Amino acid sequence: MIVGVTGHRFYDEPTATYLTAAVRALLQEWADDGDLRLVSSLAEGADQLVARVAVEQGIPLDVVLPFDGYRDSLDEDHRAEFDTLLGRADTVTELGYGDPGGDAYLAAGMELLDRSDRLIAVWDGEGARGTGGTGEVVDAALARGLVVAVVWPEGYSRDDSG
Repeated sequence: MIVGVTGHRFYDEPTATYLTAAVRALLQEWADDGDLRLVSSLAEGADQLVARVAVEQGIPLDVVLPFDGYRDSLDEDHRAEFDTLLGRADTVTELGYGDPGGDAYLAAGMELLDRSDRLIAVWDGEGARGTGGTGEVVDAALARGLVVAVVWPEGYSRDDSG
């Protein structure tokens, strides 16, 4: 089974702790059903969090990068984690868009869904804040009939993260 991940980039530390535990439990449950792989774009926040948990559990990782120079678009504080996770990836696919933008992010989200049987959405249930955002990827996954597991602490707002 191949699991994709989409999710928000920013949340506070207590929320990260909650999300890590919830994702760990979900991946363990799904791993009990047989072979499991994760596909991620390794963006800050949810993508890296889920990928880190998967790698810690011995789940193989495939990476889809939306554009050339993607690493440099990440916040500097998240580049080391990106490098570590990228180094652990079994495969890396670069979509080749020339620069960041909604089209590149949307293409990466759709490529991720093309490869996935299920989706983990670290998502507050709100609409996407831009093209290729979490809400748009979740909507596309549901339209395709994929199982979508939403992981988000009840009552927490992204605006609470400062």
